[in-house]
Amino acid sequence: MTNAHGIASTFDRGGLMLAGALHSSIQNARARQAAADEIQADRNVSAAQRAVMAVERQRRELIASQQEAARLRAENASLRTETARLRDELARMRSRALEAEGCLVRLAKAAQARRAA
Repeated sequence: MTNAHGIASTFDRGGLMLAGALHSSIQNARARQAAADEIQADRNVSAAQRAVMAVERQRRELIASQQEAARLRAENASLRTETARLRDELARMRSRALEAEGCLVRLAKAAQARRAA
């Protein structure tokens, strides 16, 4: 195999073997990269899902606090109404007490005037 064709064929076979090895190496690297990309995508999806869950939890807490605030506002309005009603009732009771006291004072003066006469 000392002719040019034999030498070239040997180099061709060696080159093809190297090309095959390089091709396999590149394919393996691409497969590893695809697997790494898939793992990272899973991590990213998981992180995104965690973020979505956190936002959803905060939204539920916000709605609950808004509902609690609305309930407290309604309770406050109810208490203000009841306070106003009780103040009116207290004013009427004071007025009646003053009328009764005035009546007693008048009766006492009338009784005293009868005794004096």
